[in-house]
Amino acid sequence: MTTTPDTVAVDHALAERAVTSADMLTGVLAAATLDVLGQPTKLPTVLWPDVPPEVVTAIYEHGLRVGYRAGRIVSAPTWEPEALDRLRTALADAGYRAMTRQVAVTASHGRHHTGAEVGVVRGEHE
Repeated sequence: MTTTPDTVAVDHALAERAVTSADMLTGVLAAATLDVLGQPTKLPTVLWPDVPPEVVTAIYEHGLRVGYRAGRIVSAPTWEPEALDRLRTALADAGYRAMTRQVAVTASHGRHHTGAEVGVVRGEHE
């Protein structure tokens, strides 16, 4: 006899899985943004509130470079955790706390964990 799964439990589990996936991807994008720019002091330059038409191309081309780099980070077998650690440290030292957290979560997913490590990293971003 088959039992019907509890909808609330399934919903919660699948929602958590989606959040975890989103956390990993935001960390990849944060790391790729810094990697493309080269240094944390350049991060504010990507926030353009009123963009003239001629700058739209520059924004688009920057997005392509970040997306390409993010793809390379994701395609690495271990998501280059050492490189992500370097970028995370640079973000932390520059005071970018949210991006630091995102990259840390992503780097943690590229490592082989013992059970204790996973709980610590997951708890930091709650």
